[in-house]
Amino acid sequence: MPDSSEAHLVEAVQRGDLGSFGELCGLYYKPMVAIAYSVLGDHQLAEDAVQEAFARGLRGMHSLRRTECFGGWLARICRNVAVRMAKARRRDGNAADMWSLPARPEKDEVGLAVRRCLGRLKARDREIMVLKYYDNLSHDQIAAVLRLSPAAVHGRLQRARRRLAGVMRREGVVESGS
Repeated sequence: MPDSSEAHLVEAVQRGDLGSFGELCGLYYKPMVAIAYSVLGDHQLAEDAVQEAFARGLRGMHSLRRTECFGGWLARICRNVAVRMAKARRRDGNAADMWSLPARPEKDEVGLAVRRCLGRLKARDREIMVLKYYDNLSHDQIAAVLRLSPAAVHGRLQRARRRLAGVMRREGVVESGS
């Protein structure tokens, strides 16, 4: 839940104060990159998506009626931009396997192996796992981004964890009994 100072920033932007929008961008930059990264699997593309989302958000600020919903509203814009970018990359043949190589160096072999296994999941499972475990978003934050109930987020996470565990067993990352 945003604090009152954040709501004041949103209201100031709606009155035309671009400096306040810069402050909001600073507050939301890292979470938005995380959301875009969960879709695109490429850190630089995620940053591009965030810039586009901020531009669209600024243009659409007048349509935001509830200032306390700014974070979820911006997250949905960012996710939509990232999804469009991912579709365009697939259509253009530039996304052979976005998740096969690390966009950022992993600290160890286990991190690389988990990343490869994540790449074998369906997009919706990978997205929710990245939002939760790489980006440390709460169930409520994920629910706002994906437009789901927190209970649905919980269920999807449970299923995605089981699927990831299966992929990790098949890939030999963990033993079958684990």
